[in-house]
Amino acid sequence: MVDNPKSLTGLTGFLVRRYVARFEETQDESVRAQYGYLGGWVSAVINLGLTGFKVALGLWIGSRALVADGLHSGSDMLTSIIVVIGFWAAAKPRDKEHPYGHANAELVASLIMAVLLILAGFELARDNLQTLWLGDFQVIEAHPLVLVAVAATILLKEWLYAFSKGLAKAIGSPALEADAWHHRSDSLTTIAVLAGIVGNQMGWPWADPLIGVLVAILVGWSGVEIAKDSISPLLGENVGPQVYRQIIDLVISDEAIYNLHDIYVHKYGREHYIALHIEILGSRTPIEMHDIAAAAGNRVEKRFGGACTVHVDPVDFEGERYQQVALELKRTVTSHSEIVGFHDLQFRSEESRERIFFEFCVSPEIDELTYPELHQKVANDLSLRLPQTEIHFQLEPAYNILH
Repeated sequence: MVDNPKSLTGLTGFLVRRYVARFEETQDESVRAQYGYLGGWVSAVINLGLTGFKVALGLWIGSRALVADGLHSGSDMLTSIIVVIGFWAAAKPRDKEHPYGHANAELVASLIMAVLLILAGFELARDNLQTLWLGDFQVIEAHPLVLVAVAATILLKEWLYAFSKGLAKAIGSPALEADAWHHRSDSLTTIAVLAGIVGNQMGWPWADPLIGVLVAILVGWSGVEIAKDSISPLLGENVGPQVYRQIIDLVISDEAIYNLHDIYVHKYGREHYIALHIEILGSRTPIEMHDIAAAAGNRVEKRFGGACTVHVDPVDFEGERYQQVALELKRTVTSHSEIVGFHDLQFRSEESRERIFFEFCVSPEIDELTYPELHQKVANDLSLRLPQTEIHFQLEPAYNILH
């Protein structure tokens, strides 16, 4: 969900208006990069200060958990720098090695941050579990002002969370979103550390390393969640029904287009590279078909950016034989719950024998390993419905069909 940059208020809004030129033009990659630089450098500088403060304070009062929390803040500083590098790389123009641009560098930055969090969580857990196992507990002597100082770092990290979260929403950035959760996890771990220090002073020396283990689990788990959110789009996740609905509406707004299918959407940053098939009356001239396809592609590109490739399937929708076969195919779809539709019905004749070609769309819930069995079952059904006809069809998962 992307928010209007004008909704940014307080110190966050002031910094954006002060340091981001043309801050409202969030579709521009150079403007997005400025948001990333702002979020990354502000976070890095503050985390650098917090790292030194927490580590020094932890060594002074003898709190392993607070030292570990300080190192966690240090990892946050490094990840914020990675955010800056990611936005710098993502803003680079496309070149011959990367014809789709470098926008996915932002996702790579998020993945690197996730791996660092997981490693940090592992190291923290190992050290604190070793302390619990050996019973090497230390008594912590903390003045009330120390507890106040630690509490103040929590408030600062919560502001950093709100700051990064606001920037992330303004430009729809997964990297800044990940950085925001780094700050939130740091504030939660510091709360836990504070509880451990209080517990230690109440006569529970094991409280500090135990809290350290819980902190480590929280840090590692946040890394796993961020990794999942980064890996999925890098692997090419489905863009979701809202995008398909918009594409369909844009394409069929032309009455000359009867149907569309095989919609493939590849997303690189904010750009969409789309390929789709449209069905047009076969009686139209090649020039007419070209112009209809080009206009449909232009409408989609205007809305989503990137590029849209449109393949034309000429279909004899008005022919009597088409109507007869289409009716039987619809009945076949109704008879088999696994199938949700058909498209691209084509007729060919060879040596006085009719040959038909088409594709069935199979529900995404059906395992593709069962397709051979389903294909045979449907073929047997069609041989009864359409005797004396040579039938050729394929089964394809209906990932882009709106149900």
